[in-house]
Amino acid sequence: MMKVTFIDPPVLIGNRNPERVFGCTYSLYPIPNIFLLLVCAVLKEHSHDVYYKNFPLEKCDVSDFIEYLSKDDSDIYAINSVNLAKENDIETHKLIRAIKEKIPVVFFGPAPTYEPKYFLKDANTFVVRGEPEYTFLELVNSFSTTNNLEDIKGLSYYLDNKYICNEGRKINTNLDNLPLPARELLDTIKYFNPKFGDGKWTAMLTSRGCPYQCTYCVPNSLSFAREIDYKNRDKNKPKYVTRSAENVVKEFKLLSEKGFKYVSILDDEFMIDKERVMEICNGIKNLKIEWGCLARPDSLDEELVRSVKEAGCKYIDIGVESYDQDILDDINKSLRVETIEKAIALTKKYKIFTKINILFGSSKLEDKSSIKHTMDKIGELKPDSVMFGICNPFPGTEHYDIAKENNWFVNGDYYPVDVQKESTISLPNISKSDLEKSVRKANLGFFLNPIFVIKNLTKIKSPNELINKLGVFKKKIFK
Repeated sequence: MMKVTFIDPPVLIGNRNPERVFGCTYSLYPIPNIFLLLVCAVLKEHSHDVYYKNFPLEKCDVSDFIEYLSKDDSDIYAINSVNLAKENDIETHKLIRAIKEKIPVVFFGPAPTYEPKYFLKDANTFVVRGEPEYTFLELVNSFSTTNNLEDIKGLSYYLDNKYICNEGRKINTNLDNLPLPARELLDTIKYFNPKFGDGKWTAMLTSRGCPYQCTYCVPNSLSFAREIDYKNRDKNKPKYVTRSAENVVKEFKLLSEKGFKYVSILDDEFMIDKERVMEICNGIKNLKIEWGCLARPDSLDEELVRSVKEAGCKYIDIGVESYDQDILDDINKSLRVETIEKAIALTKKYKIFTKINILFGSSKLEDKSSIKHTMDKIGELKPDSVMFGICNPFPGTEHYDIAKENNWFVNGDYYPVDVQKESTISLPNISKSDLEKSVRKANLGFFLNPIFVIKNLTKIKSPNELINKLGVFKKKIFK
């Protein structure tokens, strides 16, 4: 049995904590990292001793981290890394090595999957690529046996000063066989979601991947790592895979028994399979759990929206990106703008909190007029909330390849920035500066609108909920 500790490192670079579940923004509120907890659950199922230390959540700084390392007796440390965190995580590795020279350190997630050599600083450091659960288990087992590392699919490492990148692991097509995330490792009282009220909240994943081909897409960090590793051996995206409705209902029922009131489903597109979603709704509608999810506008019809509302759906995040049809076509969104209006009308009809996601700069066609047109339509559609962002091309996406080919990066390549505030690119018809001005103007105009402020203040039911929401608002607008 090995003692494995999973670490969310303290903030060592800058002053903002990279969010590691979706992996493309800095943290506005703490999201339970169920991807990491799935790995923990698999290890626990095989009798390993597993711990999770979230240093930013515990408000620990570098001195606290060093003190922890000096006293801790773990056999292995593991870090789930994303693009925004890669530099911070390498600094974390240096701190570990200064105190524990030989202890194995394992990186996993989209950033190490895309660029294993960047993370492999010595022979006792390893990268688990793609879907991590069983590669991680085999690696941990190998430390206490004579198993050969070369037999572990999905693993990258150094051996005798030689870089070795083992064959990729096949995608998991039977997600029902996985244990449920090890949520017992969390201090659940410290987690909240501003879309919900007070009460126990958690996250859930019911599928992996997405069948659509949007050029800009950065999926959740597990799906992204899965996609990057798969594309290294196949140009196509990996198959979209779901858990069965029965298995999802089982998890909902367990959460209800444990006192959870709210659930956020982190699937990149939860509503794609209407029949499956309807079956889930039938199984959970009496549990009195409120939940929310992400969806494409064209996945929503009246029967489905009515069904999810009756089953406790509180919010839907709708991927819109732009209201310019030429831009939607250029980024391969496979979506008609008129569908957006119909979807928002439906969610508003059934009183489901409607947030839309808008990306400025996703296409070479973007300019000031297309941004203005999108903002004008938002004013007409009146969603409950909007997440405005700049479409910075992340390594591993088609958008990144296009940006490199056309020299859009202002510094020659991707570098970590807050996508809700800063751009790494200038496009043919709109500059980096104008993209940044546009997103700031959009955020200030929407979130400081008196109607929005009053509407949201009247929904607050407790002092704690007010404090949490004001904290998120401060980070979003002023940091």
